Amino acid sequence: MKNLNNNNVGITRYWWLPMLTGLVAIAIGIWCLCSPESSLPALAYAFSICLCGIGFVNLVYAFANIGGHYGWGWSLAYGIIEILCGVWMFSLPVAAMTTAFIYAIGLYILFVAINAICETVMIYNYASFWIGWLLALLIATIICSIVFLAGPIAGGVAVWLYIGISFICYGIYRILLSAKLRRINKNIKNNY
Repeated sequence: MKNLNNNNVGITRYWWLPMLTGLVAIAIGIWCLCSPESSLPALAYAFSICLCGIGFVNLVYAFANIGGHYGWGWSLAYGIIEILCGVWMFSLPVAAMTTAFIYAIGLYILFVAINAICETVMIYNYASFWIGWLLALLIATIICSIVFLAGPIAGGVAVWLYIGISFICYGIYRILLSAKLRRINKNIKNNY
């Protein structure tokens, strides 16, 4: 536990922030599965707003961990990119936004899953039992996003299935990660 000191600084201190992003991702996934008949522009606008919200949460997480966690810069960069992409999509005309949304969501899901694999590897020393389950969720997320990107427009209704499942898998991963970080946090408090 080199990166965590007796003041409980580091990734475990703000264990609840990954849980928030997980809950938002699950909510988006359920919404995609429950309302495939919704208009694409409405989902695109909602996605833009949610992307900005998740980016803000990642920025808070990064700034809260400055100095206590060597990987805080990734969270900062990730949050900035999410906010910029959300604002960019929100400012597009409706027709362009719909097309951009189809590809942006597939790429976004793919990138967050790859980033999450890096996070999972970082906590391997503290959570070896959980690693298999976390990686399984992330691999399922990556497979869904690749299938989605292979033919997003031709997929029709299946597009919403892939988007929904991808977001739900990623959200469950974030909640499980949060639970493990909370458990590590309790162990650190008990040891110091």
